[in-house]
Amino acid sequence: MSAAALAEYLILRPGGQQNILHDSKYSRPPIISANGEAMRALRTYNRDPRRSQDTLLRVKEALTIKAATPGIRPKAKDEALRCIEVIELFERNENALGLRSMALSEPPNFDAIEINGVMVSIQPDMLVGGGSGRARVGAGILRVAKAPDPSEGKRAETKARRGQIRREMARYMIAMLQLLLDDQDGTLGIPDRNLCFVADVRLAERIGPAADHAVRIRDIRGACTQISKLWASVAPKPGLFEKP
Repeated sequence: MSAAALAEYLILRPGGQQNILHDSKYSRPPIISANGEAMRALRTYNRDPRRSQDTLLRVKEALTIKAATPGIRPKAKDEALRCIEVIELFERNENALGLRSMALSEPPNFDAIEINGVMVSIQPDMLVGGGSGRARVGAGILRVAKAPDPSEGKRAETKARRGQIRREMARYMIAMLQLLLDDQDGTLGIPDRNLCFVADVRLAERIGPAADHAVRIRDIRGACTQISKLWASVAPKPGLFEKP
């Protein structure tokens, strides 16, 4: 189960939770991940102490050429245009995210960790250095996923509600980042929750640990206990394995 799926499970009602369990158990990951080229560019840019704008400019130029290629498949064109949109959104919101002053580096590819019977894959986009005293370490996630998109809400109440959903998911993901770092037994440094964050590009916010961070860790463990008990009973939806 992915960290994002578990975070969403924690904020949904039972009907929505059942869909998360089903998709986590039976859905195959896409061959090409959404926003993949944009995410690779943003990771490279933010891990570089120089924060060279040329890194993003080169990728945008390549994507623009790709989208204009005669005969390109509609899905590939749409993906290229989405990646350009994500990079430009990051550029507009970079100052608000406040990542420039942070010591960011490339993380290893982490194995899934076991949380009360559930294997959870938590893959931060960067490690965060403490910069003073003993070697403290945190981790950060860049969130560019569109749904739920506050900008598409017509009413102020809808925009606010969607924004709060994104913040709640982020706070649970930050708690999972601490669990991930704790699971490394100090090999990366001393885990520091205050160095963990989710940079939500669409909200233009860098979200840190919640005031009830410890409660959220307990909630995650409790949810995983529940998921572990339910997992075997999650059945595929009718027609899932039928050939098109």
